[in-house]
Amino acid sequence: MPDQLLPNAILRQLMVEFGFTHEGLAEAVNTAIEHFSGTPGKCAARHVRRWLSGQVGWPRDHTRFALETIFGRSAAALGFTPPATGLAGVTVQASAPPKLQGPPVLRRQFVLGLTGGVLALPPMPDTGRLGMADVHRIQSAAAKLHQIDDRHGGAQLVEISARYVEYVEHNARRCTYGGNVQKRLYEALGEMSTSAGWFAFDAGQQDVARRRWDTAMRYASLARNKLLQARIWSSMSHQAYRLGHGREAVAIARAALDETRGRRDGQLSALLHTWVAQGHALCGEGGWCGRSLLWAEQDLDREPAEPQRWLGFFNAGEVSSARALCFMDLRQYGKAVDAAREALAVVQQTPLRRNHLAAHVRLGRSLAAAGELEAAIAAGDDALALLREVRSPRVGQQLRQLRDDLLDRSPVDAVEFSDRYEAVVKCPQTC
Repeated sequence: MPDQLLPNAILRQLMVEFGFTHEGLAEAVNTAIEHFSGTPGKCAARHVRRWLSGQVGWPRDHTRFALETIFGRSAAALGFTPPATGLAGVTVQASAPPKLQGPPVLRRQFVLGLTGGVLALPPMPDTGRLGMADVHRIQSAAAKLHQIDDRHGGAQLVEISARYVEYVEHNARRCTYGGNVQKRLYEALGEMSTSAGWFAFDAGQQDVARRRWDTAMRYASLARNKLLQARIWSSMSHQAYRLGHGREAVAIARAALDETRGRRDGQLSALLHTWVAQGHALCGEGGWCGRSLLWAEQDLDREPAEPQRWLGFFNAGEVSSARALCFMDLRQYGKAVDAAREALAVVQQTPLRRNHLAAHVRLGRSLAAAGELEAAIAAGDDALALLREVRSPRVGQQLRQLRDDLLDRSPVDAVEFSDRYEAVVKCPQTC
C-alpha cells in the first residue's frame, strides 16, 4: 500500500508570506534557473501544485537550488524531504544557497542574477527610525554594484540601481531620523544616484545618465558635500568629452577643481586635470592639454589624505590612458601608441576587466592610426577575447570603431578580423 501523501504546509505558508501565486513562483524559479545555467527553466504552475500536495517531495537539483535562492533557506527548511540514498543513516543534502536578507518584495525586486550566483541588495526599513547602520547598507549596495561594474560593465545594472534609489527614497519618507543621519542619508542617495548615472552612461543611455546625475547633484547640495559634487562633475565632464563637447568638458572639470580647492587630494585632482586635458585636446589646444597632463601626473604623486572608495580605479595607468586619447585627438599617433602601451601594462595588473578591454581597444585604435595594422589587429583580437566577459556598450562601440578603422585602411587580414568580430558580437555569452 503506497505511503499517504503529506502536503507541504511549510512551502504553502512561505508562498503566502512572500506573496507568490502558483504561476508567480513558477516564473521566479524559471528566472533563477536561467540566471544560474543560462538556459530558461521549464517550471509551470502544475509543478508548484505537485510540490504543495506532496506528490514531489524532493525537486530536481536545479529546481531545488532555485527555490533555495528565492526563499533564502535550505530545501529541508522549505518542507521538502531528502530521499534516502540506500545507505543507512545517509541522506542527500542540499547545496548551501546564497543567503538573501530582507523582506519578500525586496528579494523579488532587488536580486540580480549573475553567472555562478546572485547578488541581493540590502533591505531598508519602511517604518520606524533610521540610523547610521541603514545608511551604511545603502553604501554597501553601491559598493556591490560597482564590483560588478568593474568586472563586467554597467549595462546590466541600469534598472536595478535606479529602482533601488526609488525604493530607499520611498522608505525614507516613511521613517524618522536625526540631523546627522539625514546628512549621511543624502550623501548615500547622492552616491547611489551618481553610480546609477555611470551605469547608464556605460550602457550608452546618455539622457538617462544626465537625469541620474541631476538627482545626485540635488542630494549632494542638500548634504553640502563638495567632494560628492566633484565626483558628479567628473562623470559629467567625461560624458561631455565622449560626446565630442571639448569646451564643455573643460568647463565642468574646472568647476569641480575650483569648488574643491583646498579640500581634494592628489588622486581627485589628477582625475579632474585629465578631463581638462582631454577637453583641450579635443579642441586642438595642445599647449593647454600638455599643461593639464603635467599637473595630473604631479598631483597623482601626492599621498591621498583619505582615499575615496569610488576612486579605486584611478591610477597611473588612467593618466597614461588620458595621454593616449589626447595624443590621438592631437594626431600625434606615435606618442598615442606609447602611452596606450603604458596604460595597458598598468591595467593588466588590476582585476578591472572592463578596463582591460578598453585598454586593448585603445591600443588597437592608436596602432591603426599610426599605420601599424598587423599589431592593431592583434590588439583587436585580445579585445575580442574579453568581450564575452564585459557588458559595456560604450566600450563595445569603441571596438566597433576599431573594426571600421581597420576596414577603411584595407589591410589583408581586416576582413577576417571583421568576421571574428561579428561572430563574437552575435553571441557574446554563449559561443
